Amino acid sequence: MLALVDVTFNFSSLGDKAQELVKAEWKVEEELLAKGQFVGIWRKANGMGTMFILDMPNNEAVGNQVRAMPLYPFFTDVKVTPLIGHPNFPQFARSPDFHEKPDSKPKPDSNLFLCDVRIEYLRAGDKFQELVQAEWRASEAMLAKRQLVGIWRRANALGTYVLWNLPDADAVATTLRGMPLYPCFTKADVIPLMMHPNFPQFARPAEHHEKPA
Repeated sequence: MLALVDVTFNFSSLGDKAQELVKAEWKVEEELLAKGQFVGIWRKANGMGTMFILDMPNNEAVGNQVRAMPLYPFFTDVKVTPLIGHPNFPQFARSPDFHEKPDSKPKPDSNLFLCDVRIEYLRAGDKFQELVQAEWRASEAMLAKRQLVGIWRRANALGTYVLWNLPDADAVATTLRGMPLYPCFTKADVIPLMMHPNFPQFARPAEHHEKPA
């Protein structure tokens, strides 16, 4: 199962052990990546924590892993949202095959925005299939323009998370309003994120659209 983990903590609270703890955290994350359990990680643009996606057998495993993180004693808040892979973009539901070291490529842009979109699909009525297909085509167009960095569905079927690389918050708002399913949106929360310094690959859009089988 996929789980989006939203962790709040203040880096300044780490004190003299900051470097030691951060490196220990990165080592654990690299081990999770090697085991195919680490699907993505980003820093919050406000400097108050991280958001990451784990692929674990169940909720208990997710909780155990969060509590095992070296920085766990400094977490002031943890929110976990169960996710499922998006049926039209299966590549975003898997851990990458390698750890792109920070200096191996030019750094990607960090104009990242995670949009938590709640959707009431019943509002689409008879146009449901038409609007969903149009939504997918819009996301495919964003992927081709290297604006779509990730997309996942809420496991409760009540919405979608999309991670976009766009110039600013105004561009995000304009893009949200232009999505075919926008009339069905009941809420849209936007969280500015930044590239994680040890995992730059998660700030890059996929190289191609992997069509579902």
